[in-house]
Amino acid sequence: MDHRQDPAAAAHPVLDADIAILDLSLRTTNVLRSNELHTVRDLTRVPARKLFVLSRLGRNSLREIVESVARQGLRLAD
Repeated sequence: MDHRQDPAAAAHPVLDADIAILDLSLRTTNVLRSNELHTVRDLTRVPARKLFVLSRLGRNSLREIVESVARQGLRLAD
């Protein structure tokens, strides 16, 4: 589900927050930032399959991202 198609998700209060609120590991956070993903909104616009191909982002990091986003009541794009 893409938040752009879901008005409830589009109004979610954490979307414009920095990815730091997700409490990701420093390594994962640095990889996301180096790929210009700075806010939760930026992150939720990217499908998991595209995140997985980012350099230095492996399965464990991807799992960490998916779980952290889910704890905020959101998910990555399809």
